[in-house]
Amino acid sequence: MKTVVTKGIVVISYLAVVLVALPADEVRADYVIGPDDVLQISFWQDPTLNAEVRVGQDGKVALDVVGQVEAAGRTTAELQNEIVRLMARLNKNISQATVRVSEYNHNHVFVIGQVNTPGKIAFEEIPDIWTVINEAGGISETGDLSRVTIIRGGPDAGRVEVVNVRDALATGRLDALPRLRRTDTIEIGRTPGQVPSGEVGVSVEKKNLVYVIGAVGTPGPVAYEENVDVLEAVALAGGPTEAADLKRARLLLKDGNYAQAIKLNLDKYTSTGRPARYIVQKEDMVVVPFQRESFFDSTIGRVATVVAAVSTAWLIFDRTRN
Repeated sequence: MKTVVTKGIVVISYLAVVLVALPADEVRADYVIGPDDVLQISFWQDPTLNAEVRVGQDGKVALDVVGQVEAAGRTTAELQNEIVRLMARLNKNISQATVRVSEYNHNHVFVIGQVNTPGKIAFEEIPDIWTVINEAGGISETGDLSRVTIIRGGPDAGRVEVVNVRDALATGRLDALPRLRRTDTIEIGRTPGQVPSGEVGVSVEKKNLVYVIGAVGTPGPVAYEENVDVLEAVALAGGPTEAADLKRARLLLKDGNYAQAIKLNLDKYTSTGRPARYIVQKEDMVVVPFQRESFFDSTIGRVATVVAAVSTAWLIFDRTRN
């Protein structure tokens, strides 16, 4: 029994040594301080030296006694050690310091356009684009999530990417959207089609109908009912036929004189219940494509066959005539 306990102590001691020996960034990714961050620096041995300072654009902070200290590019632990090293040369009583980031201003992005609180938003770590939009108060009533523009900052300044956040939400693929970087700008355009609402000029009263077309039992209009999702709308239209390709369903959302399209994997939804339900609105259109070739493809094929047959007949006629 004593041998087992001894071995256990040895193993625990070994693990403790390994954890201590690991570099800090392998145990925990510490925040790296940057310009514009606000720091609270405390000296419990001499509170009169406590200070709240902003990191300058040169990356430095100004402290009593020691003057300018390089802060940018360091973690809080690294800066603490540097401050204590500098302080100890002038004040033997200072052997400890605490550095805390009170305002994360360095890692920031800008959100403009159709959100409720546009402006500059800072983070300890920049999250995904949907989280950033929500931090900006969410989209306004005229916001268009189907065409969100990312204007890159930093080394790629000026490069533009247009992403469909609405589609990513519907398919549960937010992780597939581009990652945001510091100083990027996210612009939420105005719906419909980036046209200001004051310029649309026509107020359209929507009909109490939802349209379901394609590979369903009874394609056509379905009476609109509240709290009906896409799959229920397909069921009301007679359900999908055997030839339906539920993985490639589409939902057309009508907004004024324009429409937006999002992809829907109804096959995945029926088997996993994901993504979340989408409740259809008046005049929405659900498109359930066929697994076999489309009408357009088959028509082109038939036309090509006829053209080939006519061409062959003409060649035969021309040769026999000579």
